Amino acid sequence: MGSREARVMIVILILSMVGIGLATFLVANHYKFVSASFCEIGSFSCEDVNNGQYSEVFPGLPWAVVGLVGFVAVFCVSYLKLYFPELDRRGRFVPLLLLLSVVGVIFVVYLNYLEFAKIGKVCIFCAASHTIMIIILLIVVWWYFAGQHKAEQADTELIQTSGDSE
Repeated sequence: MGSREARVMIVILILSMVGIGLATFLVANHYKFVSASFCEIGSFSCEDVNNGQYSEVFPGLPWAVVGLVGFVAVFCVSYLKLYFPELDRRGRFVPLLLLLSVVGVIFVVYLNYLEFAKIGKVCIFCAASHTIMIIILLIVVWWYFAGQHKAEQADTELIQTSGDSE
């Protein structure tokens, strides 16, 4: 793995860790382990958004858990890509990151619709986690379509092929 790709994966790792932290707080808030009453300012209300009628995908599964799972998945794939690149011989980790971040942003769009159109309130922590997922998507799209990962993968395959022929 080249140093540019390593830097990209490190940025994605850091962003996903921040997302994991925010989502963990939101899960704890949803289940009433922690309060977010400090975020009640005007149209900002984490409590109304994270504990209201639209806060669960279906009964018992809050959106915050879906976000947490998404950020953990992004973290795991980028961690494996960074520290165990030999597991990515077929070059599927970057497309998988692309898929995870696209699905994450689809959820972000839907959740923003709920916040603005249905609830009429915005959760600051939700907005921060949404922004992080959008940034991850932008980075992965740039990386995927810039073709940098493909050039480095080709270099890796060339090295492996030349090593096999010796």
